[in-house]
Amino acid sequence: MDSVNDVGFRPGIDISARLKELYEQIDYIYRKAAVQSAFSCYGCDGAKCCTVDLIVHTFAEMLYMRRGLGALNRPTRLEIKKRSKQVVELKRLDSLGEYRNAICAANFEGKCKIYDYRPMICRLAGIPHFIDKPNSTRVFGPGCDRFELNACDNSSFEKIDRTPFYRKLAELEIETINTQGRRTQSLTIAEILAG
Repeated sequence: MDSVNDVGFRPGIDISARLKELYEQIDYIYRKAAVQSAFSCYGCDGAKCCTVDLIVHTFAEMLYMRRGLGALNRPTRLEIKKRSKQVVELKRLDSLGEYRNAICAANFEGKCKIYDYRPMICRLAGIPHFIDKPNSTRVFGPGCDRFELNACDNSSFEKIDRTPFYRKLAELEIETINTQGRRTQSLTIAEILAG
């Protein structure tokens, strides 16, 4: 029998539900920005956004992704784990970084198999944004190539403020570490799904 390696959230702790709620808020803001800018991912294969090198920094999101992996049927779960292990091995052997051209192991023909459980970095990909850092500096990030080419006039577009999402995620992460009694290092999506 295959193992999902999902330690999961401890019973009685509502961090999972609150993370899902945060994701729903992110998805709402994202959809609103996509409508405002006439942006769509429809037909995109994910080659730019669904990369193998996306890094997840929070234990809460890692646990949630593993929960999503565990919810899949066994053949799909095993295929994702196999693909993820191949990417991890390729990364280990690839001193030139060519493995970065690979698409996420959860992406099957442009569709994410763990879509409802995908981390924040995946949920916010593609649309221009900014983050207000604790030192009072504002950092801007561009949209993906598809956004830059196909979205409406970008000069009037209101960028997504990621700051409140990161703050809320940081609060949930502290609670996760406290309830789990441990923390983890940052991992790529492939490393999380291969585990």
